[in-house]
Amino acid sequence: MNSAYLERMKEEHKWFFRMSVLFGILFTILIYKNMISVTFPVLIVCVIVFSLLFLQKAGISVRKRTVFYFAGMLLLGVSTCLTANGFFHFFNAAGILLLFMDGMAYQLYDNKSWEFGEYVKYFFLFIGKWLGALRCPFRYRKISDRLNRKEYLKKHKNVGAVIWGILIAVIFLIIVLPLLMMSDRVFSEFFVNILGMVNPFDLFADIDMGNIIGVIMTFLIGALFFYAFFAALFRNDLRKKEKSDEEKSNPLTGITFGAMVAVIYVIYSGIQIVFLFLRVGNLPDGMTYSQYAHEGFWQLLFVSIINFAAVLICLKVFQENRILRIILTLISMCTCVMILSAGYRMILYIWEYNLTFLRVLVLWFLAVLMIIFGGVIFWIYRRTFPLFRYVIIVVSVCYIGLSLSHVDGIIAGFNIRNTDQLNENDIAYLMYGLSADAAPEIAEIPMEVLQKNDMYEDVRAYFHVRKGEGEEMNIRNWNFSRSAAANAAEEWLGTSDYEKFRE
Repeated sequence: MNSAYLERMKEEHKWFFRMSVLFGILFTILIYKNMISVTFPVLIVCVIVFSLLFLQKAGISVRKRTVFYFAGMLLLGVSTCLTANGFFHFFNAAGILLLFMDGMAYQLYDNKSWEFGEYVKYFFLFIGKWLGALRCPFRYRKISDRLNRKEYLKKHKNVGAVIWGILIAVIFLIIVLPLLMMSDRVFSEFFVNILGMVNPFDLFADIDMGNIIGVIMTFLIGALFFYAFFAALFRNDLRKKEKSDEEKSNPLTGITFGAMVAVIYVIYSGIQIVFLFLRVGNLPDGMTYSQYAHEGFWQLLFVSIINFAAVLICLKVFQENRILRIILTLISMCTCVMILSAGYRMILYIWEYNLTFLRVLVLWFLAVLMIIFGGVIFWIYRRTFPLFRYVIIVVSVCYIGLSLSHVDGIIAGFNIRNTDQLNENDIAYLMYGLSADAAPEIAEIPMEVLQKNDMYEDVRAYFHVRKGEGEEMNIRNWNFSRSAAANAAEEWLGTSDYEKFRE
């Protein structure tokens, strides 16, 4: 059933539609073929301002904590223009969208009591409503407007008929006339010489249809999706349906399942503490600690994620029970030991084989997962704890920190300073496996190391590319990381003795 907010949107359809069109124009100007520049945070400011205007027009007061969602969106927007890493460009945009959706849901719903599974369910439900609302801009018109339009057309039916005929003829001739001109040279010369028309061959050669279609599609995405988002939001029909404890399953099933799993996990955790952390006992013959560390890392990571889902499902499906809570706590604590084991294994591997972006990302994920499990253990005993909001805050804060940290530069600096012998593969990874964020660090590689690995020409070519990217930037597409890389490239190319190292 439609809410008062949606009715308000229907009554003020023209205002919402015009504002959406204006947003679509700004959206196109700011990010068409320009997703990673200084205009991206400007777009986020536009999203925030237009959202506040839409909420105000619908009669919705802005809640205090909404400012934290907006702050997170702005930080991710700023991060996008500070880095050249494509991973962060994609996930910054995804994070902004998720924070925006959660922030707007917080405006309309009492989602504090929603549990983790309900949040996930309502997220996908809202996505469906959002896509279904794409037709709303063409449907939400006041009845009086429709009646006035019908009366006007009835009164001026002949004028309307002529105008429609002209429009149809123009569209038809735009398609047909150039074809006729290209099919007959005499006919073409008649229009070109006598009527002064442009030669269709020259006309179509100058038109960039790809850009025209791209601009139109970008505008439609900005305008229609923004309007449809609030049309779906203002329906205000995502309601939590309470489920009593009596409707849940017998906790004995969960106790049996959890007890069997917990026994295995306690044994496994004990082995991690004794053999990996304390290094008491002997490893199998021929196995080093580096091999031991790398061997089980991905399996432990996967098991930790499974355990997180298993604990949530048990608490959702089974009735409240003290023994079940204790068992799930034990499973969660053993999972924390597994996370520590996986992290320690990865650190041992990094000291042996250097940093990569994936290894940093995995260490970050393990740290975040560890913090989340702290919240899960607390939630086991206090079910009113807003676990999903806790997860959103933890992931948002940790991800924003990671996104702003210039990870590629950290990786390059670590590998250059902590590797006794940089080889050709190491240098190639820094240049081609990392983004332009690593360029200032690559410029610090000693010339003797480049000469020894026969990599001077490759590094020189790399910096020529970075310098060229910097020269192509303007006030609209400026990106901090690419600018810093261009400056480092210019300095490196200006100070390196090319003739000396070519010999």
